[in-house]
Amino acid sequence: MTAMFPACAGPWQLQAVLGRGRRSTVYRGTDARGRIAAIKLSRDADLAREHRVLAGFDHDNLLRPLDCGRGAQGQWLATEWAQGGPLGAAPDGGFDEPQVRRWLAEVAGALAHLHGSGWVHRDLKPANLLLRADGTLVLADFGEAVPAGSPGPAVPGTIVGSPSHAAPEQSQGAPAAPAADVYSLGVLLHEWLTGRPPFGGETPAEVLAQHLFAPIPRLPAARAQWQPLLDALLAKDPARRLPDGQAVLTRNAT
Repeated sequence: MTAMFPACAGPWQLQAVLGRGRRSTVYRGTDARGRIAAIKLSRDADLAREHRVLAGFDHDNLLRPLDCGRGAQGQWLATEWAQGGPLGAAPDGGFDEPQVRRWLAEVAGALAHLHGSGWVHRDLKPANLLLRADGTLVLADFGEAVPAGSPGPAVPGTIVGSPSHAAPEQSQGAPAAPAADVYSLGVLLHEWLTGRPPFGGETPAEVLAQHLFAPIPRLPAARAQWQPLLDALLAKDPARRLPDGQAVLTRNAT
């Protein structure tokens, strides 16, 4: 049986579900002008804030906002439709190295712009990296984004972002800092190179413990030339990590 969903959100006619999150659902929609967009719909997330945050940036690898509003079904946010959808999990053995280098440059460039504007994303993971039709990656979902220096969670052990990709300090109450996004990019880099996460566990607590205490994994011999960069991204101590997206972009270019 086909799942029922709202017929529209503002001027957008909703056609299909693209994805579901904890607090929102994303649909593909069209308007009277024939534009296709991704429409995020939520009853409790502050999508107007997310629209304002996105509208403050101008970078090819950041998701482009269109408009937002509120209706009977809650708040809605319309953004560009990235036809390729979420990047998803890496294949066994990882991606080809030229592809990894390209994506690393695109995500680091997006983070460099974000960090240079004084913001931290705090939820970098495959589901929040979308592919345009031409294969370009765009960083999406700014629901957790905050200005750099914003206080961390008041309750110890509360994880901001996703446990599988969050920096160790994100569960220790540290203020938001660009280096946390750099760590999450390091997790992605390991996945892209090997096809598996650097740290695992059966429960979020086990994953958190690995992020906090486990040594950085050694890459297979065929990918060993990436180890110095991976070490610089996944350092447990933020002070020993590359500090922001621009630093990663510069390092990746050498």
